[in-house]
Amino acid sequence: MRKWKTMAFGLMLMLGVSGCTSLHPAPPPAVECPKPEPAPAWVMEPAPNLIQLLDRIISPSGLEYDD
Repeated sequence: MRKWKTMAFGLMLMLGVSGCTSLHPAPPPAVECPKPEPAPAWVMEPAPNLIQLLDRIISPSGLEYDD
């Protein structure tokens, strides 16, 4: 039993020491990202009012046949 504990302790010690002495990852390269192109003009226009279009296409049946 003592042999197993000693072996486990030695293994954990080696893993701990190797983790502390491992090299740090290299920093990412200093590359500048390209700037995005400006948005097209149609994206900047206000959205159409689709509710008014739907109101013209679909009207409640009560308003069509007023007597």
